[in-house]
Amino acid sequence: MTSKIIESLRADLSELHQAGVVSKVTMREFESICPTPVRELTASDIRDLRLALNFSQPVFALHLNTTASTIRKWEQGDSRPAGPALKLLNVLADKGLQAII
Repeated sequence: MTSKIIESLRADLSELHQAGVVSKVTMREFESICPTPVRELTASDIRDLRLALNFSQPVFALHLNTTASTIRKWEQGDSRPAGPALKLLNVLADKGLQAII
């Protein structure tokens, strides 16, 4: 229940920010208190993300500072990204490549 309230508040604040009523500082303060949750990604989600970026597995691995073997394992479902890697994939999925370069 709490996460639904936070997500609703995040959406409302974002709209108010776009309207110029809420400052960028307020948005940063909110995000520091209530960071965006990290969602799990399936093997096909990771593959679709890579393909949407028009990257080969080695190039995708280079941008994520990992190996092509790791990308292959994620996409085949042999292993799953966790921790910082999962967060980085979420950022890429939500904000695009420009968010990390």
